[in-house]
Amino acid sequence: MAPQRSKSLLSRTLLAVAVSTVLVMAAALALLFQNVRTDALATRDAHLEDMAVALARADVANVIPGALTMAPEQFEKRLDSDEPLVVRRRRMMMMPGETVFVNPMKRTEIPAGEPVAIRMMTLQGQTVHVAFNSPLRSGLTTRHVDGEDLRICVVFLPTGRYTAVAEPLQQRDRSAMKAAAAAVLPLAALLPVLLGVIAWVLWRALKPLDAATREVASRRAANLEPLSVEGVPDEIRPFVNAVNALLARVREARTREIRFTADAAHEIRSPLTALTLEAEHLDRITDSPEAKPVVRRLREGLERSVKQVSQLLLFARAQSGEAPELLRRDARPWYLSELAGEALEPLLDQIEKKGLKFSAEGLDEKGEQPVSGVSRAPAFAILRNLLENAVHYTPEGGSVTLEAKRTDQGLSLTVRDTGPGIPESERERVFDPFYRIKGTGVAGTGLGLAIVKSYADMAGGTVALSDARPGERPPGLCAEVFLPASKD
Repeated sequence: MAPQRSKSLLSRTLLAVAVSTVLVMAAALALLFQNVRTDALATRDAHLEDMAVALARADVANVIPGALTMAPEQFEKRLDSDEPLVVRRRRMMMMPGETVFVNPMKRTEIPAGEPVAIRMMTLQGQTVHVAFNSPLRSGLTTRHVDGEDLRICVVFLPTGRYTAVAEPLQQRDRSAMKAAAAAVLPLAALLPVLLGVIAWVLWRALKPLDAATREVASRRAANLEPLSVEGVPDEIRPFVNAVNALLARVREARTREIRFTADAAHEIRSPLTALTLEAEHLDRITDSPEAKPVVRRLREGLERSVKQVSQLLLFARAQSGEAPELLRRDARPWYLSELAGEALEPLLDQIEKKGLKFSAEGLDEKGEQPVSGVSRAPAFAILRNLLENAVHYTPEGGSVTLEAKRTDQGLSLTVRDTGPGIPESERERVFDPFYRIKGTGVAGTGLGLAIVKSYADMAGGTVALSDARPGERPPGLCAEVFLPASKD
């Protein structure tokens, strides 16, 4: 069977927002990276053109007056104009030269195969001579030279000469990549912060729902109180209200069912008790040897039925919706020794008949202080059923021990016996109503430990089962119940 996928609303919402944010940010960063890289390459082209024009100014400074100080636009116009060039020639040293006007020579390309003098920006302006297989025209172009790509800018001069400046593409791309990375990295570094802020906002928004989920998960089965709607977002409030309405209907149906069970058990117990009394009377007045065993079996069957119905009634009361009210009404202090005596009294005849050895520890009959903070009703029901269970299943000649411990945290009741015990694999099932372990050879109602667990849950306590005599046969049973003291 395939594992069930997580259906956490917070996880799914956070995942969807995170994925959407990452995709949008990735697209934006990719676009920004490309734009910055393109701008950086354009800037490198402009710088290359500026270098070519600056070198061209120096090359024609002797034929274009003021070339070095002209504005860029003016210099470009002068290169493209048809005005004559002024050329000064000296005939002899220390003698004035003559001025000659020469028409500009228009040139637009360098033919294929003609060596081109290129000044390399990476070699501090050193000149290399390269011949290309195709004409080299004015402006920017990319050519492959000696195993690397060069970005070349050519400016033709009015004298018929030219100025060519080149830069390796690898260097240009590296510089552009650095510029693009410098622009993108700060924004990329903010992405985890943005995701963290989104996660925090979603967590704050869904915190009430998560709190309600934890509350429901930690509740006991009998707790059907409505969920709190305090702080729940308006979008989720209708769902919480619907759950509360469902809990109210379940609580009402459960209460009706348990009350019906309790009423039925009460109504059945009354005639059974009457029949038991009649069977006792019949046993006393019957002298027939044949009738005596029949009457005795009738009495025993009726007694078992009365006990089972009484257990069922006690179990129904533990399961009823009035349990919290019962705890509040039963908050007065009480004495542990009196409780133990009251629970043990109906079992004395059976203990004597089976020859059981009974001992008690921690009752503190002399100078005993009353128990406070722990409700007496669940403590009595738990202790009575633990003792009944131990006495009932312990064979003749065995022993039953009661140990009580009181602390500031609450009350611990432990009953140990030398009976058959409960296998570890069955220790969860025995708390189910009417569940009985097969092969014990002892008749029972199957409600004793279910009642113990129900009353322990009602009081907020715990029940633990273990071997009373680990490693021995039979191992016996150790049942320990802890009832916490209230904080009031």
